[in-house]
Amino acid sequence: MSAAPRPSPLDAARAELGAALRLALPLGLLVTLGGYLLLLLKMQVFTLVLPTGSIGTLAGIACGYAIGAAMLAALDHGREMVLLALGNRLARRLAPPALRAAATSRRAGADPATRASQALADVAELRRALTGALAEGALDALMVPVLLLALMTLDARLAAFGLACGVAAALIGQVGHRRTRGALEEANRAAAETSGMVADAMRCAEPVAAMGLLPALQRRWLARMGAGAARLRAAQSAARGAATLAVMTQTLAGGGALLVGAALSLAGSELGMGMLLAMLVMPRIAGPFARLAGALDDLAAARAAWARLAALLGEARPDAAQRAFPCPEGRLVLDRMTVLVPKEPRPLLREASLVVAPGDVVAIAGAVGSGKSTLLRMIAGAARPAAGAAYLDGHATWQWDREDLGRHLGMLPQEPVLTEGTVAEAIARLGRPDMRAVIRAARLAGAERVVAGLPFGYATRIGPDTPLSLGQRQRIALARAIHGDPKLLLLDEPTAWLDAEGEATVLALLAALKARGATVVLTSHRPALLRAADRVLVLRGGTLQPAGRPQALLAAPGRAAAPAARPAPARAAA
Repeated sequence: MSAAPRPSPLDAARAELGAALRLALPLGLLVTLGGYLLLLLKMQVFTLVLPTGSIGTLAGIACGYAIGAAMLAALDHGREMVLLALGNRLARRLAPPALRAAATSRRAGADPATRASQALADVAELRRALTGALAEGALDALMVPVLLLALMTLDARLAAFGLACGVAAALIGQVGHRRTRGALEEANRAAAETSGMVADAMRCAEPVAAMGLLPALQRRWLARMGAGAARLRAAQSAARGAATLAVMTQTLAGGGALLVGAALSLAGSELGMGMLLAMLVMPRIAGPFARLAGALDDLAAARAAWARLAALLGEARPDAAQRAFPCPEGRLVLDRMTVLVPKEPRPLLREASLVVAPGDVVAIAGAVGSGKSTLLRMIAGAARPAAGAAYLDGHATWQWDREDLGRHLGMLPQEPVLTEGTVAEAIARLGRPDMRAVIRAARLAGAERVVAGLPFGYATRIGPDTPLSLGQRQRIALARAIHGDPKLLLLDEPTAWLDAEGEATVLALLAALKARGATVVLTSHRPALLRAADRVLVLRGGTLQPAGRPQALLAAPGRAAAPAARPAPARAAA
């Protein structure tokens, strides 16, 4: 019997959400009802204590009130803990697959970093909706019909007055919310414009200072900051006004209930203590209506976040379950691989075919934008090609379990991005560092001297304040790629940020990889690297074509590539 299909992250999150809400909803209702029971208990002071003057009755009511308040606090705490646990569990359930989907999806219109940031923001929005005012407001709103029915039993006119107060509170809340939101959006826009001006100027700070532009820029910044501060004050004033109106509406609702009750009593209705009850519950009817505008915005934001996550996870859902495969040799085969780009008339890669045996080094050259980096990503199994596939020892890499494939694959991206952690952890791919393997990889990649110059060596933490040049980062990223002796190495411009000494280190590394039987595919235009390769192919028109001698390739007309002796930027080489 075949195993049941594994539920998608959204289906699992939806099931957990339903189960938790089935627990949180009764707790919320008990909290709300408990609050009204405490109100009724306080009213007994007027009906039982004041007419009789009984101290014992007062003590009993006080004890009952204290016990009820303690139980109410415990129930409220339990409800908050359930919602908090649900929000955290939802984040843990959705964030990892959303990040994987953002990294592997190839939808046009946004890069993976932007999509990952949006996915995390959407997960945070869902968690905020579950643990913030939206969930509490929803539970309060559920009690409004119950309270209106209670007023209906006293007098239908009291219920009508309560509904009218709710509608008035909703209208006032809507006006206040719109004013506050509009002013806040203007303030945020002014702050973003000011930040953009500063960032643009700081990207070319030396010419700006040399040409004497700083005083004029400072005057413009101050003017923009003043406009932004004025808009922020307007937003804060609107928020205070909206809050004041909301409080006034609820206060007037309670006082109005007393006046209406008195009028009804004079007209012959027997309300008794019901008039006092109406005065106490009327603000609780108006409260959810006053917060309705903000709650609807929060709900719309949560629904939009859920829809974006569903679209992201849906488009990245694999066509077949990923699994682990054996990799005894590291033989790479590209079989007529075709890659399409949305909204582009021609495929980026068209029936690209290639066979790389263990111990072979193949170099890929081509014009800028020809698809070299995309070719390496597709070989790594980042996404399923439109047709064909890349096979490692007979198994399609896009069907390979990512964690398992990582044991057999080393990849150096064109931009050397390092993850947060120590240098040793970065080289060890965030696993527990085996220092012998880490030091060996660093020595082969020429990163040993870089690490020796850091304050704490391999224990130095990599972060925004770590003074690493692009060349130093590329050496550490190269050590990460070869750590663990993977069978397949994919190197995208491995000497892009290195000087002549770094290039010599990479040439020695290629010889060492070839000697141990690794399969190497690299992209480059450096003549020395092309000469070191067993084969040189050109990616032209989406197809892989054999190249002539490296010198002839570099002299080919129309090639948009870096010069042979590309100088590194300041601090680019260690």
